[in-house]
Amino acid sequence: RCRECKSCGNLAYPKPSRLKDKDYLAWIRLRHCVACGGASQAHHTVTKGARGSDYQAVPLCWKHHDELHRKGKAWLELEYSVDIREEVIRCLESYIAAGRS
Repeated sequence: RCRECKSCGNLAYPKPSRLKDKDYLAWIRLRHCVACGGASQAHHTVTKGARGSDYQAVPLCWKHHDELHRKGKAWLELEYSVDIREEVIRCLESYIAAGRS
């Protein structure tokens, strides 16, 4: 509803749509795990249920993906000296620089 009157029935801000890109996720899976350099899968840093974009994914191997979900992002970053937000940016920059956008 409008923030001003709350009576007109219109949403003040529409619900954001989730950005999906299967090609980007396939490209992420070709990258090495940011923690160990192994074969990876795509980890969404913002859950799909929370409308997280595919462009916020980073490559993690199954072991580190599981550890992140069990022990948390802060633990993974400290344990492996990784900054997940920086890795998201690094992946996006590499993808764009390769002309894949």
